[in-house]
Amino acid sequence: MMFCKLLWYDLKNGFRSTYRRYIAAAVAFCIMFVSAYIVVYSYNVGAKPEVPVQATLGNTLLYAFGGMDEYIPEPGNPFRLPAFWLLSYLLLAYITLYYPFNDLEEFGQNILIRSGGRQLWWLSKCVWNVASVVAFFLLAWAIFAVGCLVTGNSLSMELSPDIFSICQMVPDYQPPATLTPQILVLPLLVMAALNLFQMTLSLFIKPFYSYIVTAAILLISAYYVSPFCIGNYAMPLRSHMIMANGVGLNTGMLVSVIILVVAVIVGGLVFQRRDILKGEG
Repeated sequence: MMFCKLLWYDLKNGFRSTYRRYIAAAVAFCIMFVSAYIVVYSYNVGAKPEVPVQATLGNTLLYAFGGMDEYIPEPGNPFRLPAFWLLSYLLLAYITLYYPFNDLEEFGQNILIRSGGRQLWWLSKCVWNVASVVAFFLLAWAIFAVGCLVTGNSLSMELSPDIFSICQMVPDYQPPATLTPQILVLPLLVMAALNLFQMTLSLFIKPFYSYIVTAAILLISAYYVSPFCIGNYAMPLRSHMIMANGVGLNTGMLVSVIILVVAVIVGGLVFQRRDILKGEG
């Protein structure tokens, strides 16, 4: 019962302290959908494919959140940053960055006493963090779905073969009809794990520096295709179903769950011994 009250407190106050960032995310998602729609329309006009590409939910989500093809450093091949992918997930990491530690600084020992102990406080913050990630993705999906309906396109997750050309990728294999788990499930799980890692890391260093670490992980993941760079699993275009040395869905889910669980456990153990009077970091 005490945990439920504490969780409700975190969900309510956490959203109250971050709702402006969700508004910023909503604006960004609108821009991303409009960009995807314009790019698809321009491709149809310029390339004149036999079957025009539709700005469906699956196609637009892949364009916005697909990430990028493998980068091979060589002359004449500049590194093209996957801007939408990177900015979206940096914004998500920023949304969850400060609230837990601002709450601790503001109320300190009083709320720990009322909550029944440090473990419940930490667990509640972990659930709030994951809930924030889920809310972020639900917001993105909802805006893209509304955009599809407004523009007269379907909510199908089936992918057009030409969408990969629009994403500036040449698949190594015949693209599957859909990459729904890679587009919807795996990025959410990866970012939940990465955000919990960031929150746990903020127990050792200041939240700002843990955010820099998160940004570095995402940047390195964009530059290198590796199963050890977790950001690769959040890129549907890096799936082993379309890229010869891509990353697998099951491996990505396993790695994400392991990081998530370890972050919760390690964070709980560290916070149990943390001197909260010293402030953050």
